[in-house]
Amino acid sequence: MRKITVEQLERAVNGAPAVIKKEAQDFLQRGLSEYKKVAVRSPWRIGESGGGIPVDTGNLRRDHYTRINGLEGRFGVDPNRVRYASFVHEGTRRMQARPWLDYAKIKADYVIRKHYNKFLDNILKTIAT
Repeated sequence: MRKITVEQLERAVNGAPAVIKKEAQDFLQRGLSEYKKVAVRSPWRIGESGGGIPVDTGNLRRDHYTRINGLEGRFGVDPNRVRYASFVHEGTRRMQARPWLDYAKIKADYVIRKHYNKFLDNILKTIAT
């Protein structure tokens, strides 16, 4: 791939904001899907130190969401629908924490970096031509 200067990049970004927004939203969708796949895939096993969602069935497994609003993406569990989610994730004085969302972030990080590199490549291909 050919190299472009900062000035060329700035000019191209200003000239193609719709392309960049679409590529960014595609990247967010792919990345959030990876988080959800890891978080919900395999249950947290009793006595183990990590894994996906701590339960096999129920609200905590079912009510994960991914939301994209403009250039911001979020993944998690709606605390209004699953009020106990933070207690499971953070733990209590009587129950060890089972931070499945942190686990998902760590496990999905490599694949998300690949998606990010593809996102940047797509932008550069589009605006450098």
